[in-house]
Amino acid sequence: MITLKFLSTWLKIATIAALVFVIEIAVIHSFWLFVLVAVPTVLIFAVLTGALWREWRTARRGDGAYSVQYIRYEQD
Repeated sequence: MITLKFLSTWLKIATIAALVFVIEIAVIHSFWLFVLVAVPTVLIFAVLTGALWREWRTARRGDGAYSVQYIRYEQD
């Protein structure tokens, strides 16, 4: 289930990043200005992808932010 959520979220982020990139290509005609604007877009996409992958990997191992641990305390 976490894999489907991961893929769904990543696909949304990838689609938004692709749309932003296409808009940047269409609007900016100067090469250096395009590079100046496109590099942060690519870096933000890479950071979000890395964070999603890390959360997915952590959740797959069972120690993610969404897992709940039940501890049973016994009286002596």
